[in-house]
Amino acid sequence: MTASESNRIRESLKRRAWELLTRELPSGWECTVEGEGLVLIHQAGDRNIRKPVSLEALYARVEQYPEQRKEAIYTVVKRILASVHGYMTDRKLQGKESAIYPVLRHHSFISHAGEGSTYVFRPHTSETVIVYALDQPHGYSIIELSMLEEAGWSPELLHEYAMENLRKLEVPVRTQQVGEHFIHFINPADGYAASRVLLDSMLDRYDAEKRGRMLGVAIPHQDVLILADLADDQGAQLLARLTYDFARKGPVPITPIPFLYENGELVSYLVIHNETGKEQE
Repeated sequence: MTASESNRIRESLKRRAWELLTRELPSGWECTVEGEGLVLIHQAGDRNIRKPVSLEALYARVEQYPEQRKEAIYTVVKRILASVHGYMTDRKLQGKESAIYPVLRHHSFISHAGEGSTYVFRPHTSETVIVYALDQPHGYSIIELSMLEEAGWSPELLHEYAMENLRKLEVPVRTQQVGEHFIHFINPADGYAASRVLLDSMLDRYDAEKRGRMLGVAIPHQDVLILADLADDQGAQLLARLTYDFARKGPVPITPIPFLYENGELVSYLVIHNETGKEQE
């Protein structure tokens, strides 16, 4: 695909997403096109809140899978609208302790959150941060400091509630063997698949029970967690390719960089091509 063809596809996708959002956004919200993405604008009292929306995952998915164009656009728009509706509902935390969950985001999510947004977050890895979602019937809200202050909660208490709820969720696993490697996919349709990576006891168990040399971990997007029992360096290369592919498809990408679970820590790694065309860590 040439650069001009790629730009044409991106402009078409951006225009269609803007059209759908402009038609479906509730009163008081508007959507504008800025650069490669969109910006949601909402007037809240004397504050003009701007929320940038990246469309990179949409572009990547359609460029790789053009037959999924319509499905991909509607999926992205649906998630954006869910976020907006969640923002508009009662965002008081008190009495909703059981509806709070941790979610993973790339660390750029915090730096690009936009004016007026002060999300509660916790460091996680070199690639990711933990933020917190208030799960509601018609959407969700990413919890902000103002919501925490209104409830009179500390960030530590919020984290405790979120982890308590996460630990109650089931962890369905589908395993696929590729050569000497065993790839475990965790992708329940509850929006918190990637969040299961925060379950240290689960990671410790998979690490203790692995047959190979290392335990690989990938959180490419919100709806999947991959744990990989890897026999050797070729397995690490396999996980790197798999992670990149999944990150390009995901509607809410987190990171295309895989990790190794070492001594209770997630350590990111890269696979690069040397001059002979072979992959190296």
